[in-house]
Amino acid sequence: MGFVVAALLIPAVSMAGTTSARSLLSNASAIAKRDKKNVLVIFHASWCGWCKKLDAMLDSPEFKSTFDNSYVITHIDVMENGDKKALENDGGTDLMTQLGAPKNSGIPFFAILSPDGTKLGDSVLPKTGNMGYPSEPFEVAGFKALLKKTAVNMKASDISHIEAFLTAQKSG
Repeated sequence: MGFVVAALLIPAVSMAGTTSARSLLSNASAIAKRDKKNVLVIFHASWCGWCKKLDAMLDSPEFKSTFDNSYVITHIDVMENGDKKALENDGGTDLMTQLGAPKNSGIPFFAILSPDGTKLGDSVLPKTGNMGYPSEPFEVAGFKALLKKTAVNMKASDISHIEAFLTAQKSG
C-alpha cells in the first residue's frame, strides 16, 4: 500500500512566515500531474554541505534537464539553527518523518512521490540508513536503482552518466 500525501495532517499555514511543507508538496504534485512527472522532495538546511553538493549536481548544466524531465523537484527546509530557524517550512520535520526518514536521520533526505502522493522510494538504504548525497559505491548503486524505478523520462544512458559522475566524484 502506498503512502498518500492527502492523509498528512500538516497545517497548511506556516507559523514562521515561509510556505508550509504541505503547500510546497501540493504545488509540486499539481505540476507533476500536469507534466506527467514524479515529485522529488528534498529535505535540506542552509548549513548542510551534502545538501549543497546534491543541489549543485541537480542544477548543473550537465544534469539539470535530465532531472527536470523526470521530476518536479521541491525543497523543504528543516533542521535549521539559531537565526536561520525562520527558514524552516512549517510541518517539514513531520513530513520528513512521515515519508520514512529514520529517527535522527541526517540530511539531505529525499523521497520520490507519484503525482497522486504515493511514495515510490526514498534515500534510505537497507542496513545502512539514509544515503544523503550518494558518494560511497553502495550509495551510488542505491541511487541508480532509485532512478531506474522512478525517473519516468530518463534513459538508461542518462542514468549511467549520473552513475559515472558520482563514481568519479568519490575517486577524484
